[in-house]
Amino acid sequence: MAKIPYFKPKTMVYTGKYNEQKTQIKHYQYDQDHFFEFDEFTPQNIYHNYIQVCGLTDVDTIKKIQAEYHIEPFIMEDIFNVNQRIKIDYQDTYIFATLHNRYMDKDTIKADYLSVYVTDNAVISFHETEPTYLNELIPLLKEYQDLKSQGPDLLFYHILDIITDAHIELLDHLDNKMTTFEENVLESQQFEQSAFYLLRKRMLQLHSIISPMYEQVEKMIQRKLSIIADSSMNYFDDLKDHLKRLDSKLFQSRDMMRQLLDLHMNNQSTKMNRIMSTLTLFSAIFIPLTFLTGFFGMNFHYFQALDFPYAIAVFVVGCIVIAGGMLLFFKKRHWF
Repeated sequence: MAKIPYFKPKTMVYTGKYNEQKTQIKHYQYDQDHFFEFDEFTPQNIYHNYIQVCGLTDVDTIKKIQAEYHIEPFIMEDIFNVNQRIKIDYQDTYIFATLHNRYMDKDTIKADYLSVYVTDNAVISFHETEPTYLNELIPLLKEYQDLKSQGPDLLFYHILDIITDAHIELLDHLDNKMTTFEENVLESQQFEQSAFYLLRKRMLQLHSIISPMYEQVEKMIQRKLSIIADSSMNYFDDLKDHLKRLDSKLFQSRDMMRQLLDLHMNNQSTKMNRIMSTLTLFSAIFIPLTFLTGFFGMNFHYFQALDFPYAIAVFVVGCIVIAGGMLLFFKKRHWF
């Protein structure tokens, strides 16, 4: 077992697996009437800022952003440690969130760890790889006037909302697979056990994201932070409602999976019982036939029945009658 290295507090060491991913920064500046896009970090306090950092390998470049927005060292440590739990921390001057995301990309389930830092005039998101699921965010910044005219808190809401929509799409995909399993179990009683347990694993992973995310958003709303404008609170309330419904639906789906597993086990038990019943019935039928065969096959010196010309025919007919009579008896008792 490999020993986990120890890093002292405030150390900015990337702990993920994308060590070949170069750090790329996309910087967007906007207000109600303007929108600018840069391929590098361009400090500017006149406009609102959205900074998207893709790749966490270039520490020196990211430190420039830290220095500009006075991000605390402990927060930077959490940004680089991609094994953080889902949480939303907040103070009077900032909101910091660490999130895990699962999303669909061409019928493939992908994962992403992201950190989001929100101030009164900027939103900074940190990603291990390029967040393709946020592609629709940039057209919103260009065209959506309500988003451009309000502060970064509304942009933070849209990031959370896009992630939530991605989770809803993923849950619908998993539900469709579960429906297929249900149809197979009910109609043909076929069950791919490995695929089912993989689906169950996906459900558990999604639940481990949705449940804490819902709790953290609810706590943030209850605090009524000054960095979130009153005009944006309705958006976050709507987000909380979506997360709550998603969490409830996920609970129902997990409960359905348990029922499908129980149904499969019952089907397997019923099938095994039928097999054992059939074997037991055949064994019961052959018990008297075996006795007769053994009795008439004994090597007695005087056995007059064996001298009867039609002994074989009588013996065969007798065996058939006994077997048929037992079958009729079992059928009458509904034993098969």
